Amino acid sequence: MSVVEDYDRILQPRAAQGLVGAEKLQGVFLDALGHGRLHHAWLIGGPDSCGKATFAYQVAKFLLDHQFDVWDAAPKVQDLSVSSDSRAAAKISAGSHSDLLLLSRRWDADNKRMTAGIPVNDVRRLTQFLGSTAGEGGWRIVIVDKVDDMAPAAANALLKSLEEPPANCLFLLISDNIQRLLPTIRSRCRKAMLPRPTDAEVATILQAQIDDFDAAEFALVEGLADGRVRYAMDLLATDHGDLRHDMQARLEEPPGDLKNLHALADALCSRGRDALFAEFLERARLFVHNRAKAVAGQGGANPWIDVWDVLDRQQRETETYNLDKKQLILNLFALLNKAKHAAALLPA
Repeated sequence: MSVVEDYDRILQPRAAQGLVGAEKLQGVFLDALGHGRLHHAWLIGGPDSCGKATFAYQVAKFLLDHQFDVWDAAPKVQDLSVSSDSRAAAKISAGSHSDLLLLSRRWDADNKRMTAGIPVNDVRRLTQFLGSTAGEGGWRIVIVDKVDDMAPAAANALLKSLEEPPANCLFLLISDNIQRLLPTIRSRCRKAMLPRPTDAEVATILQAQIDDFDAAEFALVEGLADGRVRYAMDLLATDHGDLRHDMQARLEEPPGDLKNLHALADALCSRGRDALFAEFLERARLFVHNRAKAVAGQGGANPWIDVWDVLDRQQRETETYNLDKKQLILNLFALLNKAKHAAALLPA
């Protein structure tokens, strides 16, 4: 994936139509609005790719759509959705709403790369943004995606704005790991934790975003995606249903002859299939993880722990020294055969 595509991903959630899941958190936010005690800064956390940015933009669309009647509107609705003809939502989706400021890593056209973090100069734009009258006379909203990407100087610049916010201003800070943030930032925010989406919710989201969504193909990747919407989309972007069936079948089959694995290994290691090779390793890790959990507590050594450790080491060595990927796959199945035999001898 190119760095330009990586920046496009940052911008995708602003165009999302509606919000799937997060009913409890939507209720918490609406309750705060309805009682006139909306905190000025919300720290939105949760697992990777669980919809944190989508939630932040949905909040922004709701506030900027209602603007002057939000306190009255909140108690009358069940969620943060807005009408399909909302001018405010359309502007936000297009990135043209003057009362919404996004702080994120960005594409540096001069150096042709993504910025390492959120530039401190971008954060300093807050002073002008917050010091000006709202373009449409109501709310001003700042989304930071992600606050984890801030260097200390940028975080300190943000902290100054959090300490003395103007009226009708809302900060929505997105974080993958809240505990790693400065305590001074955490203490000034109300925490809003999003759960990992269920497989059914992921399917609903993908149906809305993928024109030719294939439920059967999604069934092949849903366990691997584990609620990560963005990863599920990446997996579905490659149409390898038959090969995915073969991968999973070979992982789950009884111990077999490694000679019969060469066709699968060759298919995974072919030119242009790096993403598929990485997917296979993820599948193997998930398979080993589930087997290790299944035999935990049965007494004796857990043979699957050794598989995990050796696979982790051999994968690092293969990537570091550009070793033969096919040999890594064959070594993995040798480890799996050994672990399957050992697991069969464990007490029931």
